[in-house]
Amino acid sequence: MTTKHKTKSARPGRPGGNPELSKYAFQPKNPHKSNKALLALRIDSNDLAIIKTIPNWQDKVRAKLDELLQEENAVAKKSTETYPVGGGAGSSTSG
Repeated sequence: MTTKHKTKSARPGRPGGNPELSKYAFQPKNPHKSNKALLALRIDSNDLAIIKTIPNWQDKVRAKLDELLQEENAVAKKSTETYPVGGGAGSSTSG
């Protein structure tokens, strides 16, 4: 019993490739930030079901996380600001 294997596809690719491939290729929302890391968290199953009904929910969650990070960075920056010592009420500028 012998089996024959085809070395070439019955339908070869388009000669010259697809000139409009970039028109249909995936385009990231923010090309300067890659989405390589995975964030996993546990939430209520009913909440997850509701979230998944929202159109484009992944991008909306990413946007809310960006907002949260910006707020946290602003709070952290404000708490590390330094102020000049002295010169307040009751201080004297003359020796």
